[in-house]
Amino acid sequence: MPRKLTYLQPLLLSAAVAICATMASADEPVILLHEDLAWRSMGNSGMEMAILTGDPAKAAPYSFMVKVPQGTRLPPHAHPDAWRHSTIISGTLLWAFGDKFDEASMVALTPGSFWTEPSGANHFGWARDGDVLAVGTAMGPSGMVPVGVD
Repeated sequence: MPRKLTYLQPLLLSAAVAICATMASADEPVILLHEDLAWRSMGNSGMEMAILTGDPAKAAPYSFMVKVPQGTRLPPHAHPDAWRHSTIISGTLLWAFGDKFDEASMVALTPGSFWTEPSGANHFGWARDGDVLAVGTAMGPSGMVPVGVD
């Protein structure tokens, strides 16, 4: 079982994600104001994603933000990305790794909480109690592979 983080550790982890996002950017500085983010729908889930730097379709680092509306359940799935690192900015996301949605195994990720997703690691989530905003950095190419669907 991972040890409990002190109040400073989530802030340091968020800073590490920001540094990774900077490494994923082009040769020119990038400044994105909240009102300039290009949010796109992620299917029928109501979720939205904004790409901050890079291109998820390429074999290179990219950074993103995700909005997860209250009540959204993320069924078990995996990503082909080489790796993913994410931090909760606002809200609480219930989260677990595994092949079957199991509420009892979920951990409440609150603002500042950080997690990694190794390539192909099946996981699931739930924004049970309110909207969630997360930021992440990953190594593409990206995609989503539902569990149990060939």
